[in-house]
Amino acid sequence: MASAGNNRSGFDTPVVVLGAVAAILFVYAISLFLRGGFTAMQAQESVAKIYDTSDEQVAEYRAEQQAILNERTRWLNEDQGTLCMPVEDAVDRFVAQQADAAE
Repeated sequence: MASAGNNRSGFDTPVVVLGAVAAILFVYAISLFLRGGFTAMQAQESVAKIYDTSDEQVAEYRAEQQAILNERTRWLNEDQGTLCMPVEDAVDRFVAQQADAAE
């Protein structure tokens, strides 16, 4: 006859719960590691695509666009009274108009 105090089925609940928690933490840590690696690669790729001017065509295009921005004041549409001018010239013109209005 079996004793009344020894009703174990061989299933150790605390060990199973601890193992499950450890497995969940391990999977979570792996997911954080992978996400960090993905974010780092994404940032590196973004820098390479946006800021890297090693491509000759990109450098030529940027130089062309910068030349357009640095042009002197010109009419974009004279009928509508639309001017095209560098920002520095526009700021100087605005400051001069404000100084004249203040006097």
